Amino acid sequence: MAPSSPRRDLDGEGTGGGSSAPREKERPRSFDEKTRSACWRKAAVVMGRHPERWRQDAAGNVVCRRFWSCHGCLCYEYDHIVPFSKGGESTVDNCQILQTRVNRSKSDKAWIEQAEMQGFSCDIKFTDKELDVIEMAVYGDVIRPGKQCRCRTVAEMLGKVKSKNQMAACELPYNDAS
Repeated sequence: MAPSSPRRDLDGEGTGGGSSAPREKERPRSFDEKTRSACWRKAAVVMGRHPERWRQDAAGNVVCRRFWSCHGCLCYEYDHIVPFSKGGESTVDNCQILQTRVNRSKSDKAWIEQAEMQGFSCDIKFTDKELDVIEMAVYGDVIRPGKQCRCRTVAEMLGKVKSKNQMAACELPYNDAS
C-alpha cells in the first residue's frame, strides 16, 4: 500500500508529521440564520408597517423582508459593518441590513457616512399605498396598525362564494376617492 501524503490545513501546516502548531479557527464568511434574524430585529422599524415584514436599512431605505439578496429598490443584503476582508467577524454586532445597491457600492469600505450611503440609494421612494399593493402581492394580506385585510380569492371576486375568513378583503388597488 502506498503511503498517503499529509493533509494541509488552512494555515499550510501538515497534519501528518506530529506538528504541534495550533490550527487557525476558520472564520465563517456569511451570517447564519440566527445572526440574520437578530440583525433584522435591530434594524429601524418602519412606522406604520409590520416590523416582521418591513425595516429601514442603515441609510434609511425601506426594505421588505421577502426581498433578501435581490436587486430591486426594496431589496437588501446583510452587510459586515467592518468588512470581512478587513477582519470583521460575522456576528450580530458587525451586521447591518443595507439596500442591495448601497451594499454593493459600500463594498469593502469600513466606515462610511450615512449621507454617502444615502447617495448610493435607489431614487424611488414608495408611497404607503404603493407599499400596501406590494405587501398584498408578496404576502397575500396587508397588516398595518388599524388596517388589516386579506386577498380575495378568485371565487370571491366572481361572486361564487362568500369567505368565512373574518378578516376583511382589501380594496386594492385604491380608487382615487381614498
